[in-house]
Amino acid sequence: MSRHPLRTWTLAGALVGALGLSCTPEEPFPNLDELELLQSLHTPTHAPPKDPTNKYGDNPAAAALGLKLFKDPGLSSCGNISCQSCHDGEGRTVDTPKATGCGDQLTGRNPPSVINSGYSTWFMWDGRADRLWNQALLPLLSPVEMASSPAILRARLDAAYKEDYRALFGKAPLDETDDNQLLANFGKVIAAYERTLNRTEAPFDQDVIRFLAAVDAGKAEDDPAYLGLKTFVRKGQCSACHKGPMLSDDQFHNIGVKDLSDNHRGVAAAATPMLDWPFNSAGPYSDAPSGTESARLQRLSNDLKEKAAELEGAYKTPTLRNIELTAPYMHTGELKTLEDVIELYNKGGEPAGNYAGHVSETIKKLDLSDEEKKALVKLLKSMTGAAK
Repeated sequence: MSRHPLRTWTLAGALVGALGLSCTPEEPFPNLDELELLQSLHTPTHAPPKDPTNKYGDNPAAAALGLKLFKDPGLSSCGNISCQSCHDGEGRTVDTPKATGCGDQLTGRNPPSVINSGYSTWFMWDGRADRLWNQALLPLLSPVEMASSPAILRARLDAAYKEDYRALFGKAPLDETDDNQLLANFGKVIAAYERTLNRTEAPFDQDVIRFLAAVDAGKAEDDPAYLGLKTFVRKGQCSACHKGPMLSDDQFHNIGVKDLSDNHRGVAAAATPMLDWPFNSAGPYSDAPSGTESARLQRLSNDLKEKAAELEGAYKTPTLRNIELTAPYMHTGELKTLEDVIELYNKGGEPAGNYAGHVSETIKKLDLSDEEKKALVKLLKSMTGAAK
């Protein structure tokens, strides 16, 4: 699955500067660089990192209220769509290319899973939210999803959750006169709940540990995971973007997915509205608007000016953890199986003209053998974490 991290959106430190690692096909696997990369793939042993912009993010009472609101269709204008409507089942998404909202309207993209969402720093396929709590506002207010409003939210909170809300925020919902503050509070309790939806440790992690021991013993080629890991890291170059404990660089890339919709520009179209959004992490409803968050968004603003062409048609790298549970794939939801995904990368993406912008010049045909493709599928399936 060849992806080259575009030198764009330098949000949290330097991006990977080159496709893959330095090696020749004949060089024994893994070389020192590949070994270091493999050592970084272990599942995180810690809870999601603290989010300073949400002071309720790890509050059990906030998570309990968030769970109730997550399941409540009464928050929608039509009365039958909740957050859970699009984020249910083992994969916490839908099994169709798009989701259905109020009035049987369809979403523009395939809903990302909320499993392990607390580990991310950018949200939605196009990055139009920069924190988990402000992401929750988008489907709530979207006219094709929950089609809600501050008035609907306030009335529902007062009718069913008045004391829970008062205990957390110090006033009743009807006494909260700032609509934006009411919305921010909603988002922060939803995020507190979603931060508990973690499914990390998987057979893949034990396979990597075992393989590394085999490397130390000089028996790497005898390990059952050898071909899958070698293809993932070297020939397939999957690890160029799917790296680290969450198997994602949490960045944005144009990889040649067919998208001829009106909303096909990805992060190039979403970035500026997010920077102007009062709910972003540097805005007045953030609990830590200055310092790191402000600098992070300023870097994005600079990238929009300096690397605009590279942002066209770029979408977020999804985590590969639990990927078997979240079909169909890509932001369009048009690829039904993992085998289909591998074929897209194997052919070097769709032909130019089928999407906005241009793919990286390093997206090219991989010429994977059938054995290598099967090994990759097996490896991807091993990334499913244990249910909790």
